[in-house]
Amino acid sequence: MFKKKVATLLASVLLITSSFPVISSAAAEFSKDLEKDELKVSPDPTEEQSSEESVSNEADSQETETSTEIEETTEETIENPDVEIIGEAPVEEEPLQDYTTPYAAALPNDPNIINIDKVFQNPIGDSTSILEGGRLLQLNPAEKSQRGAIWSKKPISLLSDFTFKSYLYLGDQQGNAGDGMTFTLTNDDRMTSAPDQVIGSTGMGIGSYSTKSGQPYLRKSLSVEFDTYKNQGSADRMDREIGGDTGGRGHVAFVTPKENNNNYSGEHSGVTVAPANLSNGTWRMLIVQWDAASKQLMYNLEGVGSASYTVDDLNAKFGSTNVYWGFTSSTGGKFQENALAMTQIPTNVQSLAELSVNDEPFATDVEAVENDKITIKNTLNVANELNIHHHQFAEDRQPQVSIELPPKLMYEEGSLTVDGKAVAPEDISIVDSRVILNLDNYLVMEQDMAIELTAKLQGTTPEEVLAMNFEYSEEAELIQRSNQATIKIAKPKDKTLTVFYKDLLTDQDIADPKPITGLIGADYQESPVDVVGFVFKNDSGNAEGVFAEDSQDIYFYYRTGELYISEAPSQVSFGTNKISNTSLIKFGEVDQGLRIMDERKEGAWRLQLKQAQPLTNGTVEMPEVLSFVTDSGTAKISAAAITIAESDQKAETDLSGLLDHTKHRGIQTEIPVEYQRTGTFKGMLSWSLEDVPAN
Repeated sequence: MFKKKVATLLASVLLITSSFPVISSAAAEFSKDLEKDELKVSPDPTEEQSSEESVSNEADSQETETSTEIEETTEETIENPDVEIIGEAPVEEEPLQDYTTPYAAALPNDPNIINIDKVFQNPIGDSTSILEGGRLLQLNPAEKSQRGAIWSKKPISLLSDFTFKSYLYLGDQQGNAGDGMTFTLTNDDRMTSAPDQVIGSTGMGIGSYSTKSGQPYLRKSLSVEFDTYKNQGSADRMDREIGGDTGGRGHVAFVTPKENNNNYSGEHSGVTVAPANLSNGTWRMLIVQWDAASKQLMYNLEGVGSASYTVDDLNAKFGSTNVYWGFTSSTGGKFQENALAMTQIPTNVQSLAELSVNDEPFATDVEAVENDKITIKNTLNVANELNIHHHQFAEDRQPQVSIELPPKLMYEEGSLTVDGKAVAPEDISIVDSRVILNLDNYLVMEQDMAIELTAKLQGTTPEEVLAMNFEYSEEAELIQRSNQATIKIAKPKDKTLTVFYKDLLTDQDIADPKPITGLIGADYQESPVDVVGFVFKNDSGNAEGVFAEDSQDIYFYYRTGELYISEAPSQVSFGTNKISNTSLIKFGEVDQGLRIMDERKEGAWRLQLKQAQPLTNGTVEMPEVLSFVTDSGTAKISAAAITIAESDQKAETDLSGLLDHTKHRGIQTEIPVEYQRTGTFKGMLSWSLEDVPAN
C-alpha cells in the first residue's frame, strides 16, 4: 500500500504582492547581590557584639500542504583591623575563696601546690626567694626599691598548648601599693650568654620594661602585667591610656617590653581594670593558657577578669618558636609583697599525632577510602621538670593520654600499644568515642613514647575531612593537646557514565549503549550519533559537564524517521502579460524550492503533481494550459497526476533545480489566443509524495 502526502499550490497569471513579517525576540536577566561585611566590636574579652546584614537580589510533520498564489512580489570582601579598647572591663565579682593572710608565707590550703625548687634557674637580684620547702616563690618582700626576676631552666615550645596555674599574692597595701609583677615569655638572647642580665627596669618597669631610653628591658618578650600603681604623671606616663581606674585599684594587661615603654599610649593590650584593690591581702587563682592553633595567650585572674592576645608571627615576636617562662617584679617609693604558689607549670610535654593508611609511612595529613585500615600514632615526651622518679610522678599526677575518634573511625579492640607492647585491658577505658589510656604503668619520662591504635574507616563521604588530636592530662586536667591530624576521604580516581540511545516512544535501545570514563573533575562532552531510520529529538540535559561522584548517565532520545516534503513552492507567478495574437508561453517563477526528506531506514518514494483547479478568472476557465518541463521532456499537467521524480535516496533530496525558470524548467503555461482575457487567473496545483517499496 502506498502512503501519499499532498502539497497544493495556487497559480496565478497576475502579479500579486505579498509581505512577510520579521519576528525577533530578546530576553534579558539582571540580578544583583549586595552583601555587607560583618562587623564585630568587642569592648572587652568577655563581651562580643555582632551585626550582620545581607541583601541579595537574584515540529513534527507527517503531511505538508502548501497553497501558492502566483504573484510578482515587491517589497536586530573587611578584614577589620584589630581594635583595642582600653578601659575597665565589666566584671561580675565572684566570691573569692578565703585565702586572706597578712603574710605571704602562709600558703593557701591546697594540696595541689607543687614543689618548684628544681624548675627555675638562679634568681636575678637579691629580692627573689623560693620558700616553704620549694612551694612558695617570693619575687620580692614588702620593701621599697626591689627588683627581681626568675626564669625556667628549660624553654617550652609554642607549637604546643600549655597551661599555667598559680595562686597570686600582691601584698596587702591596698591603695598604697607599687609596682607589681609580670608573668613573661621571653627568648632574650642573653639567656644563654648572660642570664643574670635578663631583667628590666625597676619601679614602673616592673622588672620587665624600660622606663626610658638606655634603661634595661627584656628582649623578644611578652608580659602579662599585674600592675598595682597607675603611672599617669608627665615623667611616668605609661598608664595614662588606661581609663576606668580612677581610684588606682590596679589592672591586668599584656605589654611588649621594648627600648622605651614610657609613652602616653600604645603600650597595653587586653586591659582589665580590677574591681577592687589588687593589693588587698588576698590570694587569687591565676590561669595563663597558650593556644598553639590560634596563637593566643590568655589570662584569667580570679575575681578580676580575663583577656587574650594574639601573636600573629612567633618568629617576629620572639625570634623563635621556643621561649623561657618566668616572672619579674619591682617596687619603687611604694611597695608590696609579690608571691606565687603554683599548682600547674608550663610543661615541656611534646605531643605529635600522625596517621598511617594500610601500613604506609606516617604523616599528619593522609588520604584514605572506605574500609582502609588507619593506624593512629601519638609520639609523647613528658619532661621531668621536677626531677622526680617517673613512678612517683605517675602516682602523684595520674597521667593519661586520650583521643576522641571521629564517628566514622571504628576502634579495633585490643589494638592499643605503647612502644610496640600491648596495653592491658584494665588500663583502657572508652567513653563514647573517646579512647583513654592510663599511663601509670607505661610512662617513661624524658624520652619519646610511641602510643598506637588502629581503626577502620566506614561510612565515609568523598572529600570529607576527619580531624583528631591526642590530649595529655594530669589529675584529669588537660596539660597538652597534640597537633591536629586529618584524614581526607579520597575522591574515586575515575567515574564511568553510560550513554544510551533511546526510542522516544518505546524507550527501547536503538543503538548499543556506550560507556565513557574520566577522572573526577575532568570535562566531558557527548553528541548524538546518527541512527539509520531515526532522528534525534532531545537529550537528558547532561550531555556536557564535569565528571563527578554523583554524575548521572546520559540519554539521547530519537523519533522514528519519516518521509515528507520538507519544502515546496507556495506560489508560482507568471507575471503580468499583454493580450497577444499568438499563444502566450511563459515559465512560472516559484517562491520556494522543492525538497524531499526521507528519514526512514528503508523504502523508496515517488513525487507527483496534478492540477487541482484549472486557471480561471471566475468567468473564463483555461483547461490544461499548464505543463511540467524537464530536460528530458514535457508532460501536461491535468487532473491526472504525473510523476516528477522517483528515488530511494535517504535524507534530503533537493529537486529545486527542476523549477528553474531561467533554464526553461518547471511549470510552463501555454495560453492560446482564444483564452486570453483581461483579469486575474488563478488555479491550484497539488504535490503528492508516495511511499513505494524499494527495488
